[in-house]
Amino acid sequence: MPEGSYRWKQLESEIDEDDHARIVERQVNRLSRAEVDEVYRGAGKAAYDPVILLKMVLYQLLLGHHSPATWHAEAARNTTMQWLGRGYRPARRTWYEFRDRAARFIEQLHAQLVTRAMNQGHLDPTVGALDGSSIAACASRHRMVNEDTLQKRRASLERLLRDEQDDQDKVAGWVPPTSTGREDLLARMDRAAEVLQQRLEQNAARPSGKRKDPSKVVVSLSDPDAPLGLDKRKTYRPLYTVQKLVDPVSHLTISYTCEASTGDSGMLAPMIDKTQKIVGGRLRTVLADGSYCTILDVADAQQRNIDLIAPVSASGTTRTSKSRGGEDQIPREAFRFDPDENSYVCPEGQTLVYKDREKKQRSNGRFLYQSRYQADPATCRRCQLADRCLGGKGGRMIKRTEGEGLLEAQREKMETESAKAQYKLRGQTVELVFADEKGNRGHDRFHGRGLSRARAETGLITLARNILRLDKLERFAANPEKNTT
Repeated sequence: MPEGSYRWKQLESEIDEDDHARIVERQVNRLSRAEVDEVYRGAGKAAYDPVILLKMVLYQLLLGHHSPATWHAEAARNTTMQWLGRGYRPARRTWYEFRDRAARFIEQLHAQLVTRAMNQGHLDPTVGALDGSSIAACASRHRMVNEDTLQKRRASLERLLRDEQDDQDKVAGWVPPTSTGREDLLARMDRAAEVLQQRLEQNAARPSGKRKDPSKVVVSLSDPDAPLGLDKRKTYRPLYTVQKLVDPVSHLTISYTCEASTGDSGMLAPMIDKTQKIVGGRLRTVLADGSYCTILDVADAQQRNIDLIAPVSASGTTRTSKSRGGEDQIPREAFRFDPDENSYVCPEGQTLVYKDREKKQRSNGRFLYQSRYQADPATCRRCQLADRCLGGKGGRMIKRTEGEGLLEAQREKMETESAKAQYKLRGQTVELVFADEKGNRGHDRFHGRGLSRARAETGLITLARNILRLDKLERFAANPEKNTT
């Protein structure tokens, strides 16, 4: 259907001016298509213009449709899709291939949009609110296997591929019906074996009290790369974690990522670095919750000249234990650290001397040293505070992690009125972005297997929402009197 044809104009007349399709049309037309064309270059003559396919996909995402199979159906029955796509009705395979290729250009298009928003004055790149959210992988939580089951299934599948199975009626239900599907499953089994071996090694390295029975260490055959964890509904399943850094004023997403992780640990520094590349090093302040405020996080922020506005997690240095008298133990905050003497002084003036230290593993292969300081047992037993202070038979012991002074300074900073006022902006921005994408756009589950496809889907929904938001900001700037809020 050529643009400008009678049928195209007829469809256009039926579309409201504020329809998502019109917004996608004008915003994508303002982006350079060079990155998209580069991905499709050398792959033969394209039957469909990839930029038109992009418009159709972004429109579907804004409607809450994330599956390429749904895009295929909507292209045939949705008249707005026919207008936006100039009559395109690609095969299902074309939509899946486009989704996979989008992983190679979607970040560049996102950066283009952010740059335009900055140049227009709609986005302040100096402040960003950071948060993460888990999203279910394209994998069943009921079909995970341990090492023994994986080996048995792999051996059974190899026999089928070698035509060594006599009675086809006894083929298990988990076996794909076609040879192509079986070969694909075999490849995923190979990858699952690698991932499972890593998980078994990590499990064996844990302290005995936190170690699982090896038979309970499992992997998903549908998406082996997806780690296993609790989603927002406390359901244990394969999932990925999406990180977003959002402008608190415009609510535009400045940067994003999707990682094979089950939490936010260790993501502050990578998100700062990624954001700085997009905004040309102009980021100065990051608003985040306590999961981004460990000793290493605070150190990383300082090294990058970033003002981190985040509360110190309750698990950072503050912990309440019971004394041998049954009361709450005198907290470690009541003990004064002497950096010159490398010792602690208790409320009664007793010195806790340095005893030893051990290496503590942290995320991304990093570690910190934790030192132990202990008072003389005999002196502690004679102390009038012994029943409230001691938890065992020995003298009182205090543990101090390397760099703990950074958390103490951070805690003091977060008590200031300026920090409190800034921190209030975080919950009003980035959490609303996730709520909109999950509640209004249906992005609570990925529709493609593997990290690459999860990242492509994350980039597409982020670009779609940014397009919607930027268009509103541009229209208000052009006609401020029309704003009713």
